[in-house]
Amino acid sequence: MSASFRPFVRPFRCVLTLARTLALAVAVAAAAGAQTGAPVPPPAPPAAPSAPAPVVEVSAFPNATCPIMGKKASAVLSVDTDLGRFYVCCKPCFKKVLADVPKAHQTAYPVVEERKNTKCPVSGRPIGDKAVAVTLQGYRFAVCCAECVPKAQQHSQTTLVKLTRADVVDVGNATCPVSGEPVVANAIVLVDGALIHLASHKHADAVKQAPASMLSKARELAKAPAAPAPAKDAADAKAATDAKAKEASK
Repeated sequence: MSASFRPFVRPFRCVLTLARTLALAVAVAAAAGAQTGAPVPPPAPPAAPSAPAPVVEVSAFPNATCPIMGKKASAVLSVDTDLGRFYVCCKPCFKKVLADVPKAHQTAYPVVEERKNTKCPVSGRPIGDKAVAVTLQGYRFAVCCAECVPKAQQHSQTTLVKLTRADVVDVGNATCPVSGEPVVANAIVLVDGALIHLASHKHADAVKQAPASMLSKARELAKAPAAPAPAKDAADAKAATDAKAKEASK
């Protein structure tokens, strides 16, 4: 061997010897594990997919423009009538809508959609020989009997949700899961297709913060007797109804 290569031979032999020693150690360890039957730890299971967040909806059927002024309607200013809810541009328009509800409806909802429903959106019963036609906010549909007409009008938003959404299931709670107070007409929110009744439309924000727990609480409340309405609230509700009827008759 040439003298010029001798300085490189010894380090190379050392590296080769070390590699052989490591390979032998690995082989011995593997053989020992096979002989002793030592279990090989299984791979970690994949992480379980997280459950999808509940879908919260506040259903509305708004008219785009004020039927009185022709301006853009406000999403927070509305008045309820026998033909449904009308959104207006300002509070002074409430009285004008109530003065001529049919005209306001024709202006706000110029196109009326005919719904050939086979189930009453109020009672849930099939539409039969005693069916009565009802018009609410641009929808014309049938209820099973005359007794359901005033209920459809009073609870127009609930009625329209049930008419247009076959997947909706009414929880049926008479007590608000947010405030613990009796629920009122047309204050509703949907959680994964379950219709929850509220004491005020403002409570929808609280439902959005904890939809699963609010839905669970509403279902528990639906099993319990309804809380009696305070006498003052009942008197106020009657006074409001009388005032609306008086304004409409002018």
